[in-house]
Amino acid sequence: MRVTPVRAPAGGTVDQAGQTRSARIESLRGLAAVGVVVSHVYGWAHDYRPEIYETFRGRALLGGGFGVHLFFVLSGYLLYLPFARSLIGDGARIDLRRYARNRVVRVVPLYLTVLAVLLLAQHDGGTFTQWWRFALFLQNFSASTVGTVDGPMWSLAVEVWFYAALPLLAVAVAAVAHRSARRAGVVLVLLGLASLALRTVVVQQPTHPSLMWQYSPFTNFLFFVPGMVLALLRVRADVWSRPGPWGRADVWLLASGPLWLLAVWDYEYTAVTAVAGFLVVGACVLPLRPGPLVRLLDASWLAVLGVASFSLYLWHFPIVEAVAGRLPGAGFPRLAAVLVPGCCLLALVSYRLVEAPFLRLRRGWTVPARLESGAPDAVAR
Repeated sequence: MRVTPVRAPAGGTVDQAGQTRSARIESLRGLAAVGVVVSHVYGWAHDYRPEIYETFRGRALLGGGFGVHLFFVLSGYLLYLPFARSLIGDGARIDLRRYARNRVVRVVPLYLTVLAVLLLAQHDGGTFTQWWRFALFLQNFSASTVGTVDGPMWSLAVEVWFYAALPLLAVAVAAVAHRSARRAGVVLVLLGLASLALRTVVVQQPTHPSLMWQYSPFTNFLFFVPGMVLALLRVRADVWSRPGPWGRADVWLLASGPLWLLAVWDYEYTAVTAVAGFLVVGACVLPLRPGPLVRLLDASWLAVLGVASFSLYLWHFPIVEAVAGRLPGAGFPRLAAVLVPGCCLLALVSYRLVEAPFLRLRRGWTVPARLESGAPDAVAR
C-alpha cells in the first residue's frame, strides 16, 4: 500500500549552525541533558553512597539519568524517519554517503576533542588501548575501558553502533514487512522485546551485572525502537486524523508522567522509560492538537540549550566530579546552583567553538527540504 507523509506538527524553530530545527525537539534534548547533569551532581554531592538510593527523592534525582533513554528515542525517530519514508513510504532514496558524513560531523569532532582533553589532562596522555578503543567507539566491549575516562561516553558508543547498523536494519525490516508500515511496526516491536528479554536476563536479574552488558548496544536497542515506531506513524496518512483525547499532545505528555514515576520508584522497571519516551516524543512529532504544556517546549532559551546539549552531555561529568571533589560537604543545593548553570554556559561556548564550525559543513551537501519534526533533512540532524 502506498502511503504519504502526514502534515508536520506546528511549533517553533531554532537555528543550528545555519540550519532550521524544531524547537520542541531541541528543547527535549535540553531537558534530557539537564536531567543527566542534575543526576550526576546529586550523586557526587553524596559520594554515591548506597543510602541515597533508599529514598524516593534520591531515586528521583538520580533518575535524571534516564534522559539518556530519551536521547535514544529521539535518535530512533529522527534517523529512521528518512529510511521509513524511502523504503516504506514514497520518499526519496537515501544517500548513504551523505548519511555517513552527517553522522561523522555531528559526533566525531566534539567527541574526539573531549576525549583528547581528558586523556591528556587526567590520564597522563592515556594508553594506546584507551586511544584506539575510544576512537573506534569500542570502549563498551572491554572491561578495561567500559565506563572510564568520561562516564557518559558509553551512550555515544551505543549511538554510533546504532548509526552503523541502521541502514541494514531498515532494509531488512522493509523486506520482512513487504513495505507495510503496520508489519514493519510489528517487526520492530518484536526486536525491541528481544532486546528487553536480553536486558532482563543479563542486566536486571544479576545482583552485580557486567557494565559491558549494561552498556551494550543490544540491551539498549529497546530504547531506540519507540522512536522508530513513531517514524513509521509519521509516514501513515490516516492514523492520527480522528478526534478524541489521544489526539491531544498534552494528553500524551501527561500520560508519560506515571511511567517516569514508576521507573524512579523502582529501578527494576527501567524499561518503562521506553514507553514514556514514546509518549513524550510522540507529543512533539505527531500531528496532534497542541496544548499549553507542549507549547512550553517552544521556549527559545530552552531550544538554544538543546542545540548545545551534546556539549553539555559530554563535558559536564568530569567538571562535576572535579568540583564536588574539591568541595566536600558542600551539599546538593549549593553544588547544583553552581554546576548546572556553569556547565550550561560552558556547553554554549563549546558548541560555538567546536561543534558549529563542523556542523556548518553540512550545508555543502544537504539538500534543502521542508521542516518536519527535527530538521529540514532528518538524516542531517
